[in-house]
Order: sequence, then structure tokens, then C-alpha cells
Amino acid sequence: MMNEIMKDERIQRLNALKLKYESEIAAAKVDIENYLNHSVGVAEHPHLIESLDGLVSELSTSEDRLNCLKDNFLNMNKYASGLS
Repeated sequence: MMNEIMKDERIQRLNALKLKYESEIAAAKVDIENYLNHSVGVAEHPHLIESLDGLVSELSTSEDRLNCLKDNFLNMNKYASGLS
């Protein structure tokens, strides 16, 4: 019984991390698209390239973390078979 609870907690934690990284990826993509597609406010933001660079860095970090999680814990974890 206790072992089953530990498995469920493990799956919940892995899923929470997966969802966190996916959310960060989606938010960064929206922000990048917003900067690229909407010229309104660009004059108010003189460091556009630096801001985009920061957003791309955030996107890259979240993608790397998600891939690391998948490669090391989700794809090989028989307890996380419900996660994709």
C-alpha cells in the first residue's frame, strides 16, 4: 500500500514539473511572437534585441529542462507510463 502511494506521489511530482516546463515554454513563445509581430510599444522599448535574447534564453532553458526530465525520468520510468 505504501509503495503504491510513493509511486503516485512520484508520478504527480514528475507531472507537475512537466507541466511547469510546458507552461514556461508556451509563455516564452507567446512573448517572443508578441515582440516580433507587434510594433506598438517598440519605441518605448529601446532594447528590443536584448529583451528578445532574454526570452529566447528562457525558452531554451525550459526546453532543455523538459527534455532532460523526459530523457531521464519519463521515458525510462515504468511508474510514469501515464505521462507523455
